[in-house]
Amino acid sequence: MNRQYIVSFFLLAVCLSLTGQELLYDVIRNGSSMGVTKVERRIVGDKTNYSLNTKTKFRIIFSFEVEYDLQESFDRGVLFSGTGFNTLNDGIQNETKLTKRQNDYELVSDGISTRISEVEIKDSVSEIYFEEPFDQKKVFSAYFGRYLVLVKTGDHQYSLTSPDGTNVYTYENGICTRVVVTRDFATFSQELQPHLLSAVRSNKFSSSKTK
Repeated sequence: MNRQYIVSFFLLAVCLSLTGQELLYDVIRNGSSMGVTKVERRIVGDKTNYSLNTKTKFRIIFSFEVEYDLQESFDRGVLFSGTGFNTLNDGIQNETKLTKRQNDYELVSDGISTRISEVEIKDSVSEIYFEEPFDQKKVFSAYFGRYLVLVKTGDHQYSLTSPDGTNVYTYENGICTRVVVTRDFATFSQELQPHLLSAVRSNKFSSSKTK
């Protein structure tokens, strides 16, 4: 297999990833990899689907395996449904389901139903990997059942605080390239994988979307 073929194959693989709008992040703690975060956006006509999945494994006295999963569906820019869960060592810690109704939303968290008094939710946490926000932008979190606020802290950098802790997002050409996650038990980061980072920096990854 010659070098030109290898390069062409690699570029094709990157292009397919970009066409599918898939972002892959290495989860790093203390300089070592502890897992992967995969974020996808699929657009078909007026419908947009987001998928966010993180799987990590780390040790703080004991070994922990953590998975976080979020699926959200938009229709004509309005959030219509979403599901999420997180696990610790294969045991479910939290499970949510969000459904749009005529004039509000129903959020079921661990079997408990709550009314969300919003007629339309148009911005959510899952979108901010693909779109650089602005200062004081509100994004809905189904996990917490409320809006969270992004605060600009630097050039193309935004902080998002939740009851769990703080995430700091960094952007290049409209795409999130790094997230620093601070929790009570640890601080770690999500680093966009090198081939995708190169594509973002050379403007080969389009972040544009009609809402």
